[in-house]
Amino acid sequence: MTAISYGMHIDGRPADPDLLAAVQQIEVEDHADMADMLRLSLAIGVRKDSSGWSVLDEDLFRRLTNIKVNMAVGSGAAEPLIDAYVIETRARISNGPGQSTLDILAMDPTVLMNLQEKIRPWPDMADSDIARAVFGEHGFTAKVAPTQPARQVVDYATIQRGTDIQFLRHLAWRNGCECYVEIHPATSAVEGHFHPPQLQQPPQGVLSINMGEATNVNRFEARYDMLRPTTAQITGLDVETRADQPARVESPSQDRLGKETAFCRDRPRRILLSRTGLTQAGELQIHAQAVVDRSAWAITADGELNTVAYGGILRAKRPVSVRGAGRQFSGTYYVEKVLHTFGGEGYSQHFTLRRNALGLTGQERFKKNGASR
Repeated sequence: MTAISYGMHIDGRPADPDLLAAVQQIEVEDHADMADMLRLSLAIGVRKDSSGWSVLDEDLFRRLTNIKVNMAVGSGAAEPLIDAYVIETRARISNGPGQSTLDILAMDPTVLMNLQEKIRPWPDMADSDIARAVFGEHGFTAKVAPTQPARQVVDYATIQRGTDIQFLRHLAWRNGCECYVEIHPATSAVEGHFHPPQLQQPPQGVLSINMGEATNVNRFEARYDMLRPTTAQITGLDVETRADQPARVESPSQDRLGKETAFCRDRPRRILLSRTGLTQAGELQIHAQAVVDRSAWAITADGELNTVAYGGILRAKRPVSVRGAGRQFSGTYYVEKVLHTFGGEGYSQHFTLRRNALGLTGQERFKKNGASR
């Protein structure tokens, strides 16, 4: 049986063995579009000398206490699963023996970027330069893809209204980028990401469905929403020249993850964009392209991974290969979400995948089953 183990640090110190013994369940939600979350359930009880409650009265989990969890599967090195900060505690006290728990909710480092609303200008800067500057203010390493244009202060200045993470996610949304924070697996440094989905990365592993002894997926359900893909059109107005600024996008621009695009040119849907806050044709074109690219993620899949058979940890925000799901639904997917659960019933991983095309490109490599090492 493949060994599965985890470790925990609280405010930089290894968790006490008694605390680890009280852990009933650890749940980590790794997400491409939302903040990563940690849910921790601890057994609590009245101490033998009746002097108070175990764990609960130790006051370990104060506001924004840092919790780090790492996980190891088999002989693989331990991987950082989440670096999070406590945002809520809940005591469930019962008269029944062994039924009382302390539940901890913690959020990834974006919570530190969501504490203060601000109003400030960002003149003479492209959106990517703003992202790099904001991540730097929080001490995060920045992995940022360049965006255009840089707005000149004599014409327009980008104004921030809201918290740093709200502002950056708005900028990312209109540029077709992702915006998230995660831990570098080798250095454990906090990295701020602002870039399009990294679809050209090698798949992190192979998910095998109904493949006999090679099977490592317990459940897999795929769905193709045929009315999701759309074209987009918008017309802005240049305040100075009073000239129309049209933008129109007829097809996705991102790399296809399959042979046949999910976008249909026969009687396609069209949406008319408005209230973007943008006025120049170039910016409107970028925004419209981002809308069309997001709409193309019309194929989704949900399932449960057999962790022992897979032999590793599935991560969101990265590609993964799927085989055994038929000609339409086999191929490369982008991992949108993974729910890691470790408790009395072992370690489970439930995933949500997405892709913007159907079928196989012919470039897939399915020789290696499970997690890539």
